[in-house]
Amino acid sequence: MDSPYSGVIEEISSSLVSAAEAAGYKVTAAETGVDRSRAFSDFASTVALKLAKRLNKNADEIGNAIKAKLELPKGVDSVEVKNGFLNFNLNRQWFAQSVIDYLTEKDGKNIRSSVGKGRSVIIEYPSVNPNKPWHIGHLRNALTGDVLANMHEATGYDVQREDYIDDLGLQMAEAVWWHVKNSTKPEGKFDQWVGKDYVHANKYMAEHDSKAEIAKVLQLMEQDGTYEEELGRSMAERCVRAQYETAFDYKVYHDIMVWESDILRAELLTKAMDLLEAKGTAKRIKGGKFDGCFGIDLADIKDLPAELKGQKETIKVLVRSDGTPAYLAKDIAFHMWKLGIIEADFKVKPFIEEQPNGNPLMTTGKDGKELRFNGTELAINIIGSAQGYPQMLLRLAIEAVSGKSDSIKHLAYGEVELESGALSGRKGTWIGYSADDLFREAKQMASTQIKERFKFSDAEYNEIAGSVALAAIRFEYLRLGPEKKLVFSWDRALSFEGNSGPYVQYTYARASRILDDSKTKVGSTKGLFGTITDTEFGLVKLLSNSREVLEKATAELRPNTLCEYLIELSLMFSRFYEQSPVLKAENEEVKRSRIAILVAFRIVVGQMLGVLGIDALERM
Repeated sequence: MDSPYSGVIEEISSSLVSAAEAAGYKVTAAETGVDRSRAFSDFASTVALKLAKRLNKNADEIGNAIKAKLELPKGVDSVEVKNGFLNFNLNRQWFAQSVIDYLTEKDGKNIRSSVGKGRSVIIEYPSVNPNKPWHIGHLRNALTGDVLANMHEATGYDVQREDYIDDLGLQMAEAVWWHVKNSTKPEGKFDQWVGKDYVHANKYMAEHDSKAEIAKVLQLMEQDGTYEEELGRSMAERCVRAQYETAFDYKVYHDIMVWESDILRAELLTKAMDLLEAKGTAKRIKGGKFDGCFGIDLADIKDLPAELKGQKETIKVLVRSDGTPAYLAKDIAFHMWKLGIIEADFKVKPFIEEQPNGNPLMTTGKDGKELRFNGTELAINIIGSAQGYPQMLLRLAIEAVSGKSDSIKHLAYGEVELESGALSGRKGTWIGYSADDLFREAKQMASTQIKERFKFSDAEYNEIAGSVALAAIRFEYLRLGPEKKLVFSWDRALSFEGNSGPYVQYTYARASRILDDSKTKVGSTKGLFGTITDTEFGLVKLLSNSREVLEKATAELRPNTLCEYLIELSLMFSRFYEQSPVLKAENEEVKRSRIAILVAFRIVVGQMLGVLGIDALERM
């Protein structure tokens, strides 16, 4: 079912196409450029401006010629031409009634969409190395991935939330090497302990040449049944379990974890490298510093993408001369499996029987049930901006063997800093600034603010402080475009009066309180909205395209669009609250009209907060 917003755009666009043709102009519905107006009308079209540019004529003259042939679309009261725009004003009573009826039916689920129905997507996040706790940079990856998964589910996609565990990388080998070398004993939360141990290892490596020892450990970790392989997997699993304690604090969940060691065990790497060689994309390198390695020589690639041209080093090693694979090789193999290009005999079993969301977390491993998988249509990877070049090489390899490179989407995100500065895993500057520390501090600060502002029981304070802390962090992380650098600010994140999650929660709670106090049932909207102010109608118009906002944000992979929309809604609600009293409305019809708008507002804000993973609080 189309929303009233989409319906109006379709009606106006269709009428404009007919009127333009009658006036002697040929345009398509897409070229009419109809959208909600923020200036002189309710909706506006740019068709006259586009025709004027194309034909080198006056836009107002073209607009008036089209207007003269225009039959007013359903729900439109008037149209005028101004500065080249065709401005349409709606019948307010009809549109408000249509919007409120639409938003309040089906238990308020109409902002959700079926645009992705029948399509599958794998979203991979945060894929943190299992040798440290999450720090504030990892958290941006995790929250972005979680919300993208929510967004795709809300628009009808079949979503698999996947966590890739790099248990055979160099960092993990360094952690295992150091643990064996020093026989250190774990203390406290395992990811915190192993992360600090890793910092000690890096200090030692800076003063001693340990490359050969670590390379040997890495080779042994890649061989089934060795002490190093079993120790590495055991340490990694303990670290991951501790990381998931952090994940659950932030309401981040997954469906499956795929381990790098299991990718090798399933011979995905061999299949992938054989396929690349057969397609002529990769080869055994002869001579030079990469002699004996297996890799891609960009100089051999025809029609090389422009962004890969001009590299100082044209050879990208996939498998080293000693047989150890580079990360990119394993990533290529993994994505060939994701897209159904190659198959794997993975076995899966529960890693966590029941997460706080009620679902199990499955893991690949040496034993378990056979995983049957036919591939996905879309693979989304949330990866730091610095990994742009490897992601381009990944797409190059996938395109060469299957032509499916468009099925891979790389969502790059910028670095994260606290106002006190950047963090480093190797140097240990994250210590005291991990995701655990951030949540603990947020909850303490939220509790202080709530006690100063509101009156609750001790039990309520604790529960609400946790919800507000999570809202503060999630919104602060998601409010910017993912590609932008984020400097985390406590003052902004925990503000109840600005661009923040707690501010949106507060407006939702304020609307809830009004509805509780009114004790008035709206019933049918028939006959309502006979009198509706500009502010009230502005809120209705903003509510009308909630589903379209969600669809657009999902298609563009922009969680920040939802944050911007919620702030705009909250600010509009504040004006509504000040200018349109509900409990002291001038008559019963006006009161019921305003209550109906409040009901729709709560539905939209509640649904959008849910997609962002933020609680919609009834009281604050």
